[in-house]
This record gives sequence, structure tokens and C-alpha cells, in this order.
Amino acid sequence: MENFKRDIENARAVLRPQPYPFSSTHFKELEKVAKHLHNNVTDIEDLDAVFKQATKKPMTELFYKTPLYVNNAIKPTNQFGIPQPPCNGCGNCISGCNTGAKNTINMNYLADAKYHGAHIFTEIKVQKIEQIVEDGRWTIFYQRYTEDKLEEDAQIVTAQIVILAAGTLGSTEILQRSKQNGGLDISDEIGKGFSGNGDQLGISFANDNSANTLGLRSDFNPKRHDPPGPIITGVIDMRDEGVPVSDGFILEDSGIARSQIMPYKVLLHAAAPIFGDDDDPSDDWEQLALKMQGKAVDHTLPILGMSHDSKRLGMDGTKNSGQIVLDQDGVRIDWPGSGKSAGYTRMDKAYRKAAKALGGTYIENPVWSDNFLPFYNGRNTVTVHPLGGCNMGETGADGVVNHKGQVFEGNTGDVFKGLYVMDGSVIPTSLGVNPSLTISGVAERCMRLMAKDYSWGEQDYSFLENPETVAWDKNTKAGIKLVEVLEGEIVQAKKQAKFEFRLELTLLSNDLEKTINVEPHSMVLDGTATCRLMSKKPLTFKGALDLFARTSGPDSVVDSEKMTYKGHLIASDKKKMYYFFARKIIHKDHPLETGFADTTTAFCSIYEGEDDSGTKVGDGVLRLTIPNLIKAIKSVHVINVQGGFADRTMWTAKFFKLFLHENWDVYSPFSEGDGILHPSQVRQIRPLNLPKNVQAEVHKVLTRDQIVLRLIRYKGGSKGPVIASHGVGVSSRIFSLDTVQMNFVEYMVQRQYDVFLLEWRSSFNSSSAAKKYTLDDVAKYDYPAAVDKVLELTGHKDVQMMVHCAGSNAFFMSLLGGYLEGKVRNVVASQTSFIVIPSTWIKIKSFFHLPSLAENILGADALDVYDEDRSWTDKLYDTFMKATADALAPFEEECKNSVCHKCTFLFGRMWQHENMNEDTHSTLHELFGVTSVSVLKHLSRIAKEGHVVGYDGEELYLPGYSKDKEQRLDSVKYLNHSRHLNIPICFLGGDENCVFEPEGLDMAHALAKEAHPQQDYTRVRIPDYGHIDCLVGKHASSDAYPYIVDALDKYAHKDQNANAVVNRNLKSALQMSNKKGRKAKRRQVKHVLSANLDHPDFNHIDDDDDDDDSELTHLTDAQKIASIELNNELPWEIPVTWKKKTLSNNKVHKKRAYRPPTSEVEDIHIKQITFPENSRKRDMYAISDTHIGAYISVNIAERVHVFLEKLIAAAFEVHSLILNGDILEMWYHPIDKPPKTVDEHINDWKSGEKIPGSLGFIQCVQKLADEHDVKVYYLAGNHDNMMTGAAVKELFGENVQYIKGKLIFEIQEEGEIYRVRFEHGHDYDLFNSYRLGEDPDGLIYGQNMGYYIARFAATGTFTHSSCISKLLFHALPPLLEKVGFDFIGSLLMKILSKDRHARSLIGRILDSANNGDVDTEQEIVLDHEGKYVTVERLMKYRFLKRTVDKFGAGQAFDMLKHSLGDFSDYLETCDEDVVVMGHSDLKACKKMKGRRGELIYANCGAWFDEMKTYSYVKVTAPWKGGKKGHGRVEVNFQPMHRENINTAGLVPK
Repeated sequence: MENFKRDIENARAVLRPQPYPFSSTHFKELEKVAKHLHNNVTDIEDLDAVFKQATKKPMTELFYKTPLYVNNAIKPTNQFGIPQPPCNGCGNCISGCNTGAKNTINMNYLADAKYHGAHIFTEIKVQKIEQIVEDGRWTIFYQRYTEDKLEEDAQIVTAQIVILAAGTLGSTEILQRSKQNGGLDISDEIGKGFSGNGDQLGISFANDNSANTLGLRSDFNPKRHDPPGPIITGVIDMRDEGVPVSDGFILEDSGIARSQIMPYKVLLHAAAPIFGDDDDPSDDWEQLALKMQGKAVDHTLPILGMSHDSKRLGMDGTKNSGQIVLDQDGVRIDWPGSGKSAGYTRMDKAYRKAAKALGGTYIENPVWSDNFLPFYNGRNTVTVHPLGGCNMGETGADGVVNHKGQVFEGNTGDVFKGLYVMDGSVIPTSLGVNPSLTISGVAERCMRLMAKDYSWGEQDYSFLENPETVAWDKNTKAGIKLVEVLEGEIVQAKKQAKFEFRLELTLLSNDLEKTINVEPHSMVLDGTATCRLMSKKPLTFKGALDLFARTSGPDSVVDSEKMTYKGHLIASDKKKMYYFFARKIIHKDHPLETGFADTTTAFCSIYEGEDDSGTKVGDGVLRLTIPNLIKAIKSVHVINVQGGFADRTMWTAKFFKLFLHENWDVYSPFSEGDGILHPSQVRQIRPLNLPKNVQAEVHKVLTRDQIVLRLIRYKGGSKGPVIASHGVGVSSRIFSLDTVQMNFVEYMVQRQYDVFLLEWRSSFNSSSAAKKYTLDDVAKYDYPAAVDKVLELTGHKDVQMMVHCAGSNAFFMSLLGGYLEGKVRNVVASQTSFIVIPSTWIKIKSFFHLPSLAENILGADALDVYDEDRSWTDKLYDTFMKATADALAPFEEECKNSVCHKCTFLFGRMWQHENMNEDTHSTLHELFGVTSVSVLKHLSRIAKEGHVVGYDGEELYLPGYSKDKEQRLDSVKYLNHSRHLNIPICFLGGDENCVFEPEGLDMAHALAKEAHPQQDYTRVRIPDYGHIDCLVGKHASSDAYPYIVDALDKYAHKDQNANAVVNRNLKSALQMSNKKGRKAKRRQVKHVLSANLDHPDFNHIDDDDDDDDSELTHLTDAQKIASIELNNELPWEIPVTWKKKTLSNNKVHKKRAYRPPTSEVEDIHIKQITFPENSRKRDMYAISDTHIGAYISVNIAERVHVFLEKLIAAAFEVHSLILNGDILEMWYHPIDKPPKTVDEHINDWKSGEKIPGSLGFIQCVQKLADEHDVKVYYLAGNHDNMMTGAAVKELFGENVQYIKGKLIFEIQEEGEIYRVRFEHGHDYDLFNSYRLGEDPDGLIYGQNMGYYIARFAATGTFTHSSCISKLLFHALPPLLEKVGFDFIGSLLMKILSKDRHARSLIGRILDSANNGDVDTEQEIVLDHEGKYVTVERLMKYRFLKRTVDKFGAGQAFDMLKHSLGDFSDYLETCDEDVVVMGHSDLKACKKMKGRRGELIYANCGAWFDEMKTYSYVKVTAPWKGGKKGHGRVEVNFQPMHRENINTAGLVPK
């Protein structure tokens, strides 16, 4: 016994029980009960002798504080080095300590085990244990939990020693299943001897005094709330030496967790009138008052009791206990009459006396009461302290384990070696007190004896005296784990048979920071696989995962990533091993791709043995289905963090940010993909056959119209540089194809060329490919930018060009337009040039305007060749295209490839099939993608005209061109433009070209030769070749490429920059023959010379665009891209130019005095601004009406967060951010719930839990203000009218200024003053400008009618918002259609202000607000502090009449117009240059009448109410660096692709 006392003390040293240092209210209430029992024991006639004997003890022995496993010390760590806060008294103990103050075993025993090297695995269910006969080891069969269910297949682990400590029910179930399913021979006593420890609950309801037992939020404010403190702080000990042990019991104070308060209240109020027992009627009125005031539950004390419910043989010769029985997937307790022991009856009597002492009503435990239901068999029990099931005994005949915890073999006295049970299941009887210390002491004793048996030495507890010797491992890293299930088929390598394959993986990282920050973002894989091809039983999987590794080597694809799964599949008998390899290719296949298919599809291969050198078993495709994806996301769990929920949330967010960031890089509209659509099986990608020192370099190029192009460089030598440019509908991949033996890049690098592959805006890798653009844009912006970039990178003066198809058309447009003057050395033009003779099919398409029909009838902005997820209309369209393709192709050219058909339909037959190998032909989806309809329309126009022209048919490039030689040679403009052709050109094309007739190149060659007879022009026809097969054909390297190199080699090392163009033009002009005289010829020559120098036809580039280019010259590439990304949204209306005053004022006028309009309730705040000279930090951004926190505004905070991230990236240009009202939602509360306070709102916004993205939004605002010197102002609107300066500073920090009113910027620039007004706009809204006053009928003061409308909208299922304009249109459509905004308005307001009409109007608006979901006649609107207003009184309130009386009918009608978004009359009073407002969803960016003339009005109030877009206003004041010195005002938006929201189920009822 002495040794066991030491074991108990050791347990105490670890668990540290100690009394609660404060006296809680419920402790004091329980003390009253104890005193009552102690002082009145002699008067209690109905209690037995046992009860009387116990209450005779001294008061200090009868009632005392309970030692609790709760930390009350304020220290950085506990004795095990674990950070542990002190108890804050929140009172939620019964549902689990949410603060970490409770000394649960994760704070001590488990931490100590972890420190000493133990590996701890969670979310695992052990099924059974089997002993391995050969070596006596134990095999444990287990399953992993995947969120809401177990994995189907069990995994195994083996061990020499197994200790079961799964609790009374868990350990018993494991041994029972091991006996039943695994043949483990254990005692027949398993499951018997169960005890509920005599647990009972009694409730004293509606006592005289508050018991303060209701739990609070973990982060409650102690200044506002009295903390209830932990439960079980005191005990009434009804045990005594003179009382038999089995007859004693104890009573303890309890409490209710915050999450359980609502059902607790319902239960008490329902049960008290029916089952309550109150023998003191004198206090009935007091109890009724408590109930009416809602305080009855706060005056209620739940009391826990513990006694004895089981009698083991040896106490009185009888046996009374429960039995644990296997029941399908779990266990059940069989114990009829479990609550009929004498202990429960004694506690019931004590509860009644306790209620009497407290002046309350006694409510029996419903499951124990006979009165609960007529058909209910009472006297059942509920326990929180289950014991027994694996009881200790002398032998297996009367127990399951011996005194050491060793499991008996059968019913004998022998034990299994290495199998132990150490938990509450070994306790053979009820204890009558809280059993945790006894269980811990028994476990300590078993471990001490086991250590002695295995000669491990004595246990050392000295570290408990010196906590510094044990500490949490400082090197422990935060980790993460999740479960992923991949399913699919494996195709057997030999027989091609298909087998189902399922792979269930646990992904684990023990260093999450490294996983996130270090490529290839590795994680450990562990799991099981099922596939009958390899084994009938599940195989164990061990391996590793690399997330988002950059592709290299054989799989190299530019701008792509991959996820690779590598590991071994091990058979259950460990006789077979397989090597498993799978990968997910992460890259953009086309501009519209989201990446879902790539990230959820894995292509795998399996080999026999340890690596891929073994015999291949098979290949397959595995997919992560949507249900499994959802489970994977839910299963994400952060491990090894010292902090609590905040730390776990932070690391979870970082992990998901890795995925979002990597996917955004690849699939966002601003990224470029590589155009590959994956086939259903793994395709081995051939690496480029290049020298080791030649690697692909990707350079981004920013055009003057803000488009990002790419140049992919392969520096094979010093020759060149050569720019290779593709056509439309393809990408630069046509030059680096891996399905041919040698591609163009390899051929050129082998010949020592410095090659640049140009991905211009038509490349389907580009985010611009599907947008509207023309070849004019390519000529004006793409080629000049690309050539300049190559010259910058190489240091050369000029470049060589290899241009193909439409890329060739666009190049010659750029050349003839003068955009490349002196920068091109020579050109190889593939298939077409500046003269175009289309094929028959192209002529037909042009004649019938097919691209225009596609745009106007089908509504298509772009056409593609993809062949996946086709609707029936798409399939019909495919059938039509196939029929067309077959009609265009001879029999021998027909095929079954749908992509080939679509290419033929869109462009004409592009190849001779005999020149294509099967690999290339079967992967055409990798070569072709999306094509903009606008560029197809431009090509059709060019085809009709026969030469390059502008999009609208304007002669921009060959003006004066005519098929008549005399006419064209007589045209000065023609001669002026054709001079740009004076560079060596090779016109190369296939003789069987079915897209462009070869005669087009013949004519171009002749015209060039005509203009410059002495220049080097060549014409090459490649026999038996068509169009693009000259580049991608299987023998193109031998049949076509040599001609290209021959043409380039002549000028590969020459810096010819055409500096003698003028002289050559002169010579050409003198040699021209025409019928005009010598004088005319001289005049023509003069014109040519003039054109070479300064002729306006040559210098026709739009000057207005030069400013944009000059503004970007001093920005870094990163800053340029940030500017583009931020401003790449679509304009709502045409941006308005804010003209410079010195240019717009032709006459001198006397300036009026500046008088800004204001209202009665808000102020004007004027900020004077002077921008530093040459500063780019001039842009002012305004957003409003985001309503963050409203239920209908799902994920809006996340979208605002994304916008602000863009703003941060471009902060070098941002002067100020104005949060222009209704940013944060504070009105949207259902009418049947009290609205939240400002503090509660702040907690919700800052936590980020209830409102996804809100924390990120707040942090971005702080970052802009604190780190990027952006002036941030928060203007209050109507929905956030409770915001204060203090609240804004608490949310956003000291550098964000709160404005209660209007904000006006006075900008001083070049002696002029420009003014910008920012305001929300609600002040002039009829429903928001006039606050309702308090009246005798109890109407709430200080709020306006719009507030109540918003409350109703939050109660019903209205799918827009509380936007008054929408509600008015719902309520008054006939009137609004007839009246309009005219002089009848005053009469309308007078009519509406009549009681009957006003009541009808308000009623219809409220009905519209909640879609009729609320009974407006019967409801009340709850407010703070118990106030409320009935809806009936709200509707009777003469709101409109009081408005008319106060403001007049005319102004009241103007206010109604404002409610509908028409602020025109108000704007006429404004003296500013620009007025920016929100509030209304009627978006605007236009010039309107102001007080001093014209002003610019912008409104961006459609974030929330529109629900399909987000918007912002960008204002740039006039300045000398702007376009012609002007400023700019624009309202930008970006579609959210959000469907109509069904708000049913989202409304908090």
C-alpha cells in the first residue's frame, strides 16, 4: 500500500490538482446547501441513519474546496515546458477547456512522452490485436478516420509490447473484437463489471439568488461580465468512517457551457412546470418574476453527485453491475435498473433539500425520473465516469487483467507477454468520487511494475522538482496532415486488362514552414492501396510527395509545374514490393482553364521491385473526385503547434495560400499556359535535344497598350538574333515540338543561332488570346516591343525575323507602318506576307462573314478547337465542322481527328497528312487553341481586299496600292510605304498550301522586286507541302528548314539596319517608268525624299498614346506588371478625361466663392494636397458598399482582399484609398434577434472565422497605411453609422483616419486648385436622412427607416440586399413608370404622405425586403438592452408626413429621387470638379451639371447590391505628366461569375 501511495503522489505531481483560489458564486450557493444540511440535520426525519451520520461531521470536513486539474499560475510554461495560460473562469469546462488551462494529459504525460521520443498518431481506430505465433510480437489492425468516416481498408503495425489505454469503452471493445474476430483467447469476463461510478445530476431551478453557472465566450470582457469560474469548485462530502463505503456519496457544483445554454434553457422551462417539485409556495411569485425577466436560468444551480452503483462479489455476496456488449460498429451497455441502487435514492433526497435551502424548484434528472414520460421506464442513468469492462482479478475466472495490468490468457492465471491494459476499464468497482486520480495512480503502479519486469530501472520523477530540466523542444516545427483518396483504373502492361485502383493516402509534413517555402514543397506519404492486379488484400503505401515542383529534364515544359507521387506498395505478407510513380501536370492548357482537372488527375505507372527499372505492371489514371476533394480539405489538420486556435488557423491559411498562390500563378487571367490538354494516358514528353549550356530563358515584354508578351530565348550561338513568330490559334510550341525528330529550335541552335520565340497576343498561352484585338494592335504594339526587347537583351542594332501565317501579315503591317524602321536586318516570310490571295474556303468564309456571324449570332468572342465537355449544341457544331472539313479535303486527306476538323474549318486545310506523323496528329490539341473572333474578322477583311489593311478597311499600310502598275507607281503614298520593304526577304511557302494560294507570295515577291530591284528577294516553293507542315512536318528539318537557314545565313553576322533606305528609294524612283514627264518624276522623287524625312503619312503614330509609354519608362518590370494587373479590369463606362484648367478655360471668368454643400448632421473635412514634382504617387482609389459581414455578401471580404492585394502591389502609384461608406455591415440583423454591439462586430471582423477574408481585408488596409505611405480614410455610411474613430483605430491602426461626414481633397497643381469630393450619399436619401424620434408608443429613437428595412431584409430571403432603390422598384413599379422625375413629384409626395398610402407603401417595402417571409403585422423588431418596436407601430408611424412637413414636398421628392440613385439636383449644388459617391447601385462615370458648370460624377456602389461585379473609382488629377496634362476618372469593374444567390438557409433564424 505504501508503494501505491507513492504512485498516487507521482500522479499528483504530474497532474497538479489544486483548489480554485477564488470563491465562485455557485461555490457559495453550494456552501449554503452544506450549511443547511449541517445545521438542520436533527430536523430531517425522512433521511436514513447514514445521511444523519455523515452530516454530523465538522463543517470543514463536510464542505471544502475540490482539488482541480486546472492551472491558475501565471507562468510562460508549465512544469513540462508547455505554454499554458491560467484559468480565466469562462465556465465552459463541461464541454472541454477552450483556453488550455486544464491539466489534461496533452499538457503533461503526452508532452513528456513526446519529449522522450514517442511518436503520437491521432484520428486512428484500432480494430483488433493478433499475436504473431512465430515471434510473439503483436499485430495491431487499425483504420484511419477521414473526416466523418473510417477508411474502408485496415492497415497494420507490429510491436513487441502493446498497452491499451483507450478508456473503459475503447479498450474493452478492442479486446472483445480481438477475441471475436482475431481469435485472441482472453477471459470470458471481458465486458463485465461495468460501473457508471454512481453519477447523478440534480437541478435547483429559479433559486433566490444568482448561481452564475452559464459559460461565457472564451475571450469575454471581465469588465462587463462576472466570470462564473470553473465547475466542481466545492464538494459536500457525505462519506464518513461510521458509514459503509458503498453508502456514501458526494455533491458538487456544476455549470453549463456556452454552447449548451439554449437547449438547457428550453429543457428547464419545459420541465419545471410539469416535473418540478417546490414544497414552498411562498416564493411562487418571486419565481414567476424571475421567469418573466429571463433570469430564472441564471438563478439555477446544477448539482453533480457520485455514489456507488455496483457491488462486486466480496462486499455483500451479491453482484450488481452492467455489461459492455459488442454492437455492430461499436458497443452498448446492458444494465437494466442501473439507477435503482440506494445511492441514487439518497442523492435524490439530498437534491430536494438543496433546492429547499436555495429557495428553488427541484427538477429530477429526466432519464432517472419515473415521471418524465408515461411510457418511459425510468431509473436509468447517464455517466461521465465509466469504469470496468477489463476488471482486475486474481485469475481469468474473475477478471481480465491482473494487478499489473497484464491480460490473462483465457480463464487461467497465465498472462500474455507484452499485452497490457492501463486505464479506467481495469477498475473493478465504482469509486463514489471523481475517479481520474485513482486511474492515474493505478496506471503509474502498472508502469512501475512493468519497468521492473523488463529491467528498465527506476522511474525518475526528479524533473518535476526542476521544470527547467524538461522543456518543450524548441526545434519542434509546426506540421500538417491531411487525407487524399485517389481512384481510377490501372491498365495491365501485358494483357491490357483494366483493374480498379484505389489509393488512400495521409499526407504529412513535420516541418510545414519548410514545405511551404522550399521547393519542391515535399511531404511524406503513408496509406493503403487496393488493386486486385497486385494483391487481393490491401497493400501498404510508403512514399513522398513533391508539390508544385518546376518541371525539368525529360518533362520540361515552359511555365509548368508538377506534383509527383513516389513510393512503394508493400503486400501484407511483405513478400512483394512495387514501385509507384504518379504525377499531376500543373499548367495552363487554355485561357479559360481553372486548373481543376490538372490538380485532381494523376497519371501513374507501377513497376515490380524498388524502382522503375523493374518490369512494368501497368499504367493508369487516378482522379480525386469532388466528394473526396471536400473530405481532403476538411481533413487538413495542423500539428505540433504550441499555440491554440490562432496558430493553427495561421498555419492552415499559409498552407492553403501555397496552393492558391501556385494555382494563381499558373491559371490566373494574367498567366500564360503552354497549350497542352492531357490525353487519358501518360505521354512521355521528349526533352529538347540541346547542348547542356542552352536553357530556355523566358522574358516578359510589356507593350504600350499594357499587354504582357513572352520571349523564349535559346541562345545557341552568336548568329542572329532571330525572332520566330507564330500565327493565330497556335503558340510558339510549333517551333519546339517534341513529337518530331528535330524541331525548328533544335535545328537553329545546332547552327549556332540565338533564337527568340515570340509569344504575341494571339498565342493561346496568352490571357489576351480570347479577347478582342486586331492585327493593327499587333503591328503597332507587339512587334515593336518584342524587337526592342531583343535588341536590349543582345546589344545588337537589328534583328532577323522568321514570321509565319497571320504573324507574317501582322509583321509586314508593322514594317510598312514604319514601326520597325532600321531595326530589321532580313526576313523569312512563311506562307503569306503583305499580299494575300486566300484559298477558296477562306473566300467563302469572308463572303458570308462567318466570323461576324459567330460573334453576333452565337455570341462568341473567341473560337477554339478543344474537344472536351461538349454540350449537344457543341456536338452539332462539331458535326457541321467535320462535314465542312470533309467537303474541303480530298478522300485521302480525311481523318477522324476532331481537332483536325476544327482547324480545317477555322483556317482551311493546314497540312498534307502524309507529312504529319501520328504523334503530332494525335496531339493537335497541344498545338492549337483559342482564337479571337475579332482577329478572324480582320483576316477576313484582308482576304477580301487582297492585301494588308486596317481592321475597318482603312489603307494604313499600302495606301495607293492597285493591281494596275501605273496607278500604284503614280501614288506617292504607296511609294512612301513600300520603301520599308527595302530589306532582304525570303518568301517561303508550301506548294500545296490550302490556306493561302502560293500565288500570293509570288505577287508579293514581284512587288518588292518592283520597288527595290537591286534588293535581295528570293521566292521558295516547297513541293508537296501545305501550310504549317513546313514547320511541324515529320521531315520538315530536311525539306523546309534548310531554305530558312540559307536565307538567314546570308545576313547572320551583318549589322544591316537599312541605313541607306533613302538612297535606295531614290534609285528605285528614278527607274520607275510612267507616262508623266521628267518634271513629274523629279517631283515624285522629291515627295519620296520628303516622305523619308518628315512626311505626315509616315509619322502617323497616335501622339495620344506616347504619354502612356513615357510614363512607364522609369518603372521596374514588377511595377509595370503590378500596374497592369490592377488596372486590367473592364471600364463600366468610357473613362472621363479630367481636363487641365489652363487648356479648358479659353476665357477668363470671375471665380465664384467656394461653398461646399453640407447637411445638418455631418461635417466637411477638407484636406489640402500638393504632390511632389515627378511623383507617380497620385492615384486616388475609392470603394464603397462592400457590406462585409452581411450574410448575403458571401465571400465579399475575400474579393475585396484580392483587390487590396493588387493595390499593395501597385502602391508606388497610389496616393490614397477612400473607404467610402458601408464597408462594414452593422445593420443586417434579423428582427427577432438583438443586433450586435460595436465590440461584437469588431471581434467578428478581426477573427476572420465567421467572415471569411475579413481579417485579410483589415490587414491589407493596415499594410497600405503603415508600410506603403497610402493615405487611408474611412467614411461612415448608413449601414456602418455606428462606427467611431476609436473603432476604426482598433480595427485598422493609428494611420487610418475616420471621417464622420464628407471628405474633400484640394489639390494644388501648377497654380490651379482641383477639388475632389468623396461622400457616401445616404444623407440625401429619403429613407436614411431623417432619423425617427422616440414617441409615446415606444418607437426606438435615433434610427431611420432604412435601418428597419435592412433588418427586414436580413430576416427574409430577399436576394439582392436592402438597397432602397431595388425595394422601391419592387414596391412602386406602376407609380414610378407613370410619374417619372418631373413636376408631379411634389403632388406624389403629398399623396404618399397620407396615412393610408404611407402605411401601404411602408408595408409593401417591408414585404419586398423579406420576400413576404415575415408577418409584418405581428412581428416586433428587437434592439439593444431589451428595447423593441412593433412592426404595426412602425407602419403607423407618420414617417412620410413628418418628412414632408419638415423638408417640404419638393425636397422630399428630391430625397425620394436620391433613394432611387438620381443625385442630379444635389450635384448641381456641388462646387467641386469631381464628386465620388456610393450608396446607390446605379453605377456612373460621366459629366454632369454642377454649380460652376461641368463636373465629373462617379459612383461605385455596386459591390454588394449587384452581386455579380466588384468596382472601384480611380481618380487621377490633371498634372504635367498626364496625357496632354489631363487627369482621368474611371469606374472599373471585374465580373465575379456569380450566379443568383438563393439565400434560403443562409439567414440566421
